[in-house]
Amino acid sequence: MSRDPIVVVGGFMSWPWRYTSLARALREVSGAPVYVVPMTPLDWIMGAFRGFGQLVFAIGRTVDRALLETGAERVALVGHSAGGIACRVYIGGDQPYGGRRYSGHRRVSRLVTLGCPHVVADRRGLATIAEINRLFPGALHKTAGIDYVSVVGVAVDGSKSFRARRRYERVTHDGRVSGDGVIPVSCAFLPGSERIMLDGVFHHVGLGRWYGSDPETVALWWYGESPGRTPLAEDGSAR
Repeated sequence: MSRDPIVVVGGFMSWPWRYTSLARALREVSGAPVYVVPMTPLDWIMGAFRGFGQLVFAIGRTVDRALLETGAERVALVGHSAGGIACRVYIGGDQPYGGRRYSGHRRVSRLVTLGCPHVVADRRGLATIAEINRLFPGALHKTAGIDYVSVVGVAVDGSKSFRARRRYERVTHDGRVSGDGVIPVSCAFLPGSERIMLDGVFHHVGLGRWYGSDPETVALWWYGESPGRTPLAEDGSAR
């Protein structure tokens, strides 16, 4: 696997320090330098008013730094939760978003999303994601060489947990499904990407073992075939 530097983009209203353990474990597993985009809750609040384009500049600055310091030509992006949506805007395409055309795809070799709400209900509060799906559908640059991987934990059944069901119904109509405690499996797979489900992995550390808890968990989604990792074909069936 490539040793391209890795840039981690945190989730909605998160602080960069929350990704310290993930960055450390990812550095150990991959052998590559890891950078965390310094986005704060204030950046996300501004992004809520101005669109995800506001967040792309922070991603771009960190990508520039990673390439400058390592001499690499491309980076691998790891986006947690809504951070994965921001990564897709940075990668961009032919269509402009918010009056700008983004072309980060020229600097990205891989996009891994962790518990990211790619496929969401048709609802006013989710209109931003719907617009991004329209402008930058699926694994848009897969044929150009970008490796797309969608990862989601299978830890809580919404039909058995009222709290999980309520969280799932923020992004889907029926929350009586399985997911990572925040994002249901059905929402987390970007069309055209490699699809991975992780047994017993939660959305964030506050719920339990999460995507960045330790090197063993990170290895399940970053490198090779491992117990506890279920790769899926594009139709959702196990390989």
